[in-house]
Amino acid sequence: MRPLLLTLILCTSCLVFSAQAETLSLRQALVLGMEHNFDLRISSLDVERADAGILGEEGSFDVTAELGLGVSGSDTPAASALMTDDVITADEARAEAALSKKFVTGLQTRLSLNGARSDVDALTDRLDPAYRTTLMLDFTQPLLKDMGTDINTAHLQIARTRKQQAALGYLLQAQQLAAEIEGAYLFLAQADEDYRYAILARDLAKELLDGNQRKFEAGLIPVTEISEAQAAMAGREEGMLLVQQQVTIARSQLLELIDHGEARLPVSWQAELPDLRPSPTVELEEALETGFKQRPDLQRARLDIEVRKIALVYADNQLLPRLDLEASLGINGLSGDDAGSGSRYDGDWHNSVNSAFDQDGTSWSAGLRFSMPLQNRTAKAQYLNAAAQDKQSLYRLRSAEVSAETEIRAAHALLGLGSERLQVAHRYANLAQTTLDQETRRLQEGLSNTFRVLTFQNALVTARTREVAAQTDYHRAEVALYQAMGTNLERYNIIAALPHEGVLP
Repeated sequence: MRPLLLTLILCTSCLVFSAQAETLSLRQALVLGMEHNFDLRISSLDVERADAGILGEEGSFDVTAELGLGVSGSDTPAASALMTDDVITADEARAEAALSKKFVTGLQTRLSLNGARSDVDALTDRLDPAYRTTLMLDFTQPLLKDMGTDINTAHLQIARTRKQQAALGYLLQAQQLAAEIEGAYLFLAQADEDYRYAILARDLAKELLDGNQRKFEAGLIPVTEISEAQAAMAGREEGMLLVQQQVTIARSQLLELIDHGEARLPVSWQAELPDLRPSPTVELEEALETGFKQRPDLQRARLDIEVRKIALVYADNQLLPRLDLEASLGINGLSGDDAGSGSRYDGDWHNSVNSAFDQDGTSWSAGLRFSMPLQNRTAKAQYLNAAAQDKQSLYRLRSAEVSAETEIRAAHALLGLGSERLQVAHRYANLAQTTLDQETRRLQEGLSNTFRVLTFQNALVTARTREVAAQTDYHRAEVALYQAMGTNLERYNIIAALPHEGVLP
């Protein structure tokens, strides 16, 4: 069976951004992470390991070839008028070739071809040496324990289900990585926006300082107005450095997720907050329905129930006694050098083969064989363990469903509150801008002072940064909701593409 290969289909025409681009979009960051993240690559190898497990279980039904060679000899004292000497000397050379196979019904077969050359110095032997060929076909069919296709393919069925679970584990890892990249990207984008407003705050202070300097030189204001503006500017420059540190930290965190030495990023790049495009609000019931259907962890939990059911059926079968139907069919032929008695089997070894197929000699047997441990404690223990694991899988699924519902409800509520908060923050920022403009005009008319203008400048920068925080938190709430629904890759047209064996209906 071919290995299960996992790839990422990127449903747009342009997959990698241009080297000249200065802005790294969120989707581009996700693409880089999906392509180069080592943790995701490690997870994809779990599918190959599961594929190897299937191959190993299928191997129990392979045809086995056997070849045996041997020689033996003996010198046995004897006192008989039919012997030419007091010691019987016997030499024999043997060869065997056989094919054996187990079938999914539990039937075990063995086809063997045996050839022997014997040389015995006895007057009773009409052939010296003698060649004997035997063709045997043996059957063993379980009638109770280990009987049936479902029982004999139980481990193979489990291995195939494990492969599906491994594929879903890869998908879950990809979704978790996407959520981490989104979170790190939003952190960097927020830090970049905060730095931009820190620069704005510094520039406003510098503009105020320059204006005060001109007024002071004209004798319109005291020197304290200049000192106050200088102090504000120094404080805002320090704030710029603090925000710049946050940008550096955020950039490192994002690079750790998307660039493992193979991504070709531009020398200079920056992140930007995604656009707030109006989109249809996902209703709570729709989100819950989608989450219960799409989440890989819930699908894996359901598959685990199937695995435990298969294991329980197998363990139940192992409680039965063993009753096997055994049968054997055979033909044998004989040839050799005529010792002077005129035997019709005179000839070389190949004549013994012809003699066998001429049905000179046939054999057959049939019977039943019964066996069972008197206490059967091993099988009982395995059944009790399988039954307990079956119950555990049901509880795990229910626990996962409760957690999924809680996550979806919480994320949906936060998204609604985030939308309201964003609207309020936007109004607050606009009002702060209007108030600062009014106070600046008052300052130009000599009706205000440096302290009041600096206060309103601080209020504007605070309002703008809070607006950025509200926008970022809104996007984080979206990330949480779509991750809880199991669709955070699809919203960027990135699909973890699995071959047919690994995709659940």
